[in-house]
Formats: sequence, C-alpha cells, structure tokens
Amino acid sequence: MLTFPHLWPRSWRRLPLPLAFACLLAACSAEPPAVPAPADQGEPAARPSPPQDAGATPDAGPGTQPVTQPLPPERQLQVTVEGQTELRSATLFESPQGYALYVLPQIAMTQEEPCCDLAYARVDDGFFMRIERIDPEQDLGTLRENMELALSGVGTAEDVPAGQAGADNVRDAELFLRARGDDLTVNMLVARIDGGRYRITLHLPHREAAEGINPSLWAMLESLRTTGPRPEI
Repeated sequence: MLTFPHLWPRSWRRLPLPLAFACLLAACSAEPPAVPAPADQGEPAARPSPPQDAGATPDAGPGTQPVTQPLPPERQLQVTVEGQTELRSATLFESPQGYALYVLPQIAMTQEEPCCDLAYARVDDGFFMRIERIDPEQDLGTLRENMELALSGVGTAEDVPAGQAGADNVRDAELFLRARGDDLTVNMLVARIDGGRYRITLHLPHREAAEGINPSLWAMLESLRTTGPRPEI
C-alpha cells in the first residue's frame, strides 16, 4: 500500500489530504459467485430480445451476472456534449480487478496499486476518474463514513438523488455523494454492476475543459462491465 505522499500517483498529490488518504482505503474479501436470475414463468409468447452490448451475456444486465463472452477490442460510445450526442470510437481496457471498460482517445487509463485504476484527461490530469473494486459485503454505513471524510476536504458531502448519475449502469447507485468547492466538484458512488461492487470517484475541476471531459468520463463509465471475480488482496 502507498503510505508516503511522495510515492502517490501525480493526480493524488493534488487532492486535499483527507481525500488522498481515503483513496487508499480498500476492502479485502473475495467476490462471491454470481447466482443466475430465475427465468420468467408463464410467459404467453416469446418477446424479441433488446439489443445487447457486444460481448454481453443475454439477459445479464448491470447488477446481475458478469460478462462471460469476449469483448471486442473497440466499440462506439455515445458522448453528449452541450446537448449534442455523437458516437466516438473507444478502446477496450481490461483491469486485473475483474472488469473491463472502453477508453476514449483523449483519456489515459492506468493501473493503480493496490486495488484500483485511474482514468485521466491527457490535456489536464486534474480531471480523473478512479475505479475501485470493493468487497461486496462491506458495510454501507462504513462506506458512507469513509466517503464523507474524503469529501470533507472539498466541501459538505450531499446525497445526490437517485437517477441523476451520468451513466445508466450507476443510476441506482447504493450511495451517491457529491461535494462542491469553489474550483472543484467531486462525485463519489458505490454501485453494483454485473454482480461486482465498485467505488467510483470523479474529480472534476471547474475549468473550461469540463465541457468535453466530464461527459467523456461518464460515457466510459457507462461501458464498464464486470468480467470476473474480485481478486484476493
């Protein structure tokens, strides 16, 4: 575990001290096996299946089962900037934490130690998203306390109403807290996606580049899929 500030990743050094220390917290138990959802009974007629993401297991949407089929090396992401939605090519990133997501060209993705990964804007690494695979059984109250402590260095932590996250697969997050400062907004979420549990931090400065970077990070998060069990730490 990184315990000395001079060894922390460059983006962490810009964080308020409570937020930087809270970023080192991780849980340490194995992911339990996913239980398949029961089949519908008494269906009068077969219904057409909705379009699936490439590589997704049929009927295994966010919050149910891990993706088991190979994911394509590239796919198109929908990015909405100032009300205009366009498709942009993104490249597959496969994390040792047992998940995958697609990375847009203007974002760099790096593996962090001991438990998480960091996506940051190439033009301004003050904009970043940290993804941590956490213990599925970790107490929600303890998670809230840790998140409130982390956010206290930015401002007062406030609950964000359900459905306001920028990615569909975290709209029903277990926790969604936000703190706003004069120059910075930090979002922290705990969500279950395809049977995996994640703590996600979005560090979003109030700068002009936010118009393009913030929607890009949310679009990438939309593509996150669990692909395997959480590794032992």
